[in-house]
Amino acid sequence: MPAKIIIFFIVTLFLSPVWANEEAGKVQNEKHIYTVIEFESAFMNRKKEKVLQTLGEPDKRWEHRGKEIWTFNNIIREQDKLWHQSIMFDFGRVNMMWGDPSDEGKQ
Repeated sequence: MPAKIIIFFIVTLFLSPVWANEEAGKVQNEKHIYTVIEFESAFMNRKKEKVLQTLGEPDKRWEHRGKEIWTFNNIIREQDKLWHQSIMFDFGRVNMMWGDPSDEGKQ
C-alpha cells in the first residue's frame, strides 16, 4: 500500500510540469487581439525589428510616398469587431498607425 502512494506522488510530480508546458505552448501559439490603446502603447515609436519579433510577419507589406507600411489582419478589436491594423515606418520606427474594419462576415 505505501508503495502505491509513493508511486502516485512521483508520477504526479513528474507529469504536472509536462502538462503545464503543453498548456503554455498552446497559449503562445494563439494570436493576441489588442485594443487600439493597447496596440498603440505597445508599438508606437518602436523599431521594425521589435514589431516583427512581437507580431511576426505582416499579412501585407507595401510602400506609400517612400515610407514602408505593414498591415496585420484581424489584430485589434474596436466597436466589438476585429479590425486590420496598418503601421507606417519612418527611419525604421513606427510613426503612424490606423485601423481598417475587417471584411469578415460581409457577403
